[in-house]
Amino acid sequence: MALKLIWPIIVVAVIAYQQPAVVVSSYIDDDNPAFARLPIYPLILEGKFEQAISWLDRSIAKEPKNITYLECRAQCFHALKKYPQAIKDFTGCIALSQNNLYLHYDRGQAYSDMGSFDKALEDYERVIQLAGTDKAQLKRFYRLKVNALEHLNRTADAEIWCSKILAIDSSNFEILSKRAGLRRKLGRTKEAIADYTSVLKSVPDDATMLKQRGDTYCEAQEWKKAIADYSAAIVEEPELAASIYGPRGKAYLKIGDSAKANADLERAKKSKQ
Repeated sequence: MALKLIWPIIVVAVIAYQQPAVVVSSYIDDDNPAFARLPIYPLILEGKFEQAISWLDRSIAKEPKNITYLECRAQCFHALKKYPQAIKDFTGCIALSQNNLYLHYDRGQAYSDMGSFDKALEDYERVIQLAGTDKAQLKRFYRLKVNALEHLNRTADAEIWCSKILAIDSSNFEILSKRAGLRRKLGRTKEAIADYTSVLKSVPDDATMLKQRGDTYCEAQEWKKAIADYSAAIVEEPELAASIYGPRGKAYLKIGDSAKANADLERAKKSKQ
């Protein structure tokens, strides 16, 4: 069993005799010393998961409670997108090691990839319980919970857990932006604007953030501020102009500047042709 969590990455292994590098699935914990001792480990490094599973099937038939075999087969199934089989094996592992944080994490990822976000959420909540007070880990696990809550359309809960991440890492721009979007869905435009503004204090030239804050200013009926953000976004990233002309034109209409409104709305029309 691995002693630390390996986050999904692309692992490149250089095989002997200077053969070309091979890509290992992001689901395989290649840092697990127990896996490295398995005779099928070279097959895993080469991505030959079906062949590895055949060996693991025979080995598990002889030792059905060997957690290393079960976990390795689960990860191979996951790599092959055979999610029900992966979940079954992870569940078998959890029965043998109920308080293993990483097994709940792995099963949660399999549930998530399969689209069973309610089940994934249950595992992520268990992971958070087992993580203790490790803030670095908690921040990552909270992020998984936010993702599951969003897929379940539990916007208010997702917003709360974004705030928990920000209590640990207040300068996490990705989460600030995500919380802003969630707050917009909840109709809390002033708080959303505050989040976008926090991001823009550090990255004032972020055109996407400028546009999103401009959109939120429109929702708050602060038309002049919206126009200022839209105009700044176009200056920073002209490629966004086509998506901005329409809303900026409508904002100009709201303040009674029909000439600029018509010009923008005409540009928006042309950009769609």
